[in-house]
Amino acid sequence: MTVKVIRHKRRKYAAFFVTPEGIELRIPARLPNRTVEAILHDHKDWINDRLAALPHVPALPSDTLLFQGKTVPLVRRKNIDTFAFEEDTFICPDTWDETHVRAAYERFLRVEALRYVTARSLLYERTLGVRAKKIRIGHQKARWGSCSSTGTISINVRLMLAPTKVLDYVIAHEWAHLVHFDHSKAFWSTVASIYPNVKTATSWLKANGHTLQIKKTN
Repeated sequence: MTVKVIRHKRRKYAAFFVTPEGIELRIPARLPNRTVEAILHDHKDWINDRLAALPHVPALPSDTLLFQGKTVPLVRRKNIDTFAFEEDTFICPDTWDETHVRAAYERFLRVEALRYVTARSLLYERTLGVRAKKIRIGHQKARWGSCSSTGTISINVRLMLAPTKVLDYVIAHEWAHLVHFDHSKAFWSTVASIYPNVKTATSWLKANGHTLQIKKTN
């Protein structure tokens, strides 16, 4: 079994995290190695099950791409020089190889993510009476979103592969942090006030989040 062990100075307890690259065990910086070995041994069946369930990252399919929870056809055409999304179909030049398609696909997702998040955030900002200082679209390995103390909100571009209701939850979650910079009962109450289906979205992410993969191009 392969588990990446990461020590953190501020972490108070050990916890497993399933990422697109595998499984991480994040532990307090001073946790003894023998304790780490015991944790790995006690959870070896769970680890092996999760590793077996992780999808293999294949080469980019030649005929489909994932977008907002749907499998979308990719059509290669002659006499065009750009990547586009038209009438529920992705199109690209027939001369492009995987590298070109992959790079254009990720650029498209980033642009669409920023557009979608910006538009959706206006609703939450009007309701909550807050405003984000800046919106960033990232490609984080383990986080779906984050909110800094200065009001900068970052949303993971991989969420553009999930159903929009899941992305809406993450947006609501991060904008609620502009009201409560914690995970208190008041915070969760605020999230529920603008997004009532929290349990459904979090359950979906827990079960399917590891399948939302975009092979980085840079």
